[in-house]
Amino acid sequence: PVSKGNLKNLRVGIPSAFSVEECPQVIIDAWEEAATGLEQSGATLVELPSDIISPELIRQSLAAYYILASAEASSNLSRYDGLRYGLSVNENHPVAASVTKMSDLTQLERQYASTRSQGFGREVVRRILSGTSVLSSDRFHTHYEAATKVRAMVAAQLREALTLSVDVLLTPTCLTLPNQTDRDPTGMFANDVLTVPVSLASLPAISIPWQEESPIGLQIVGADDDKVLEVATAV
Repeated sequence: PVSKGNLKNLRVGIPSAFSVEECPQVIIDAWEEAATGLEQSGATLVELPSDIISPELIRQSLAAYYILASAEASSNLSRYDGLRYGLSVNENHPVAASVTKMSDLTQLERQYASTRSQGFGREVVRRILSGTSVLSSDRFHTHYEAATKVRAMVAAQLREALTLSVDVLLTPTCLTLPNQTDRDPTGMFANDVLTVPVSLASLPAISIPWQEESPIGLQIVGADDDKVLEVATAV
């Protein structure tokens, strides 16, 4: 087991695939300094080249993740119909009144529309619509099935690296520093490019501050929870 200040026999992987060009130099510098600190505490740094973890696959994982997450959101949230689960909007509600003007809807469809318009926020609606689109018959094979294949390849590469080459991976958590909450949703999605591959691979990970009170986060990824928490505590 590793301990505070003593990381002997710990192999820390530094995957070049996670060094994306959009990452600002201040975060790259923090990543390099954190890796040097681990090495000084006894850990062995292992550079993982692109033939072990593919940079292109890491980039593709961002789109794959949001396709899969949106599809799951669309499927899971379809149960909130105002009848069996969740909020139910009555006919006197302003939202229901506006929906009633849509004469081409049946009474049941008006009930669904009123409940979901009132109960779901913008981001939820965005994901439901995206998920419904990728699950449609003309996009299922080109989008959803393609995303599942990317997920399988990402999982295989990360798990193989953690099985054969290293004990944990060290990467930045985000491409930006903390910002305003009113950022463009697309930009916020892109900021997840370093964390979604780990989620797709169903691997445990933890984000810790580079230094005390630092806004820069670093991600430790491992093959099991105990190892990740052990290393995070030691760091």
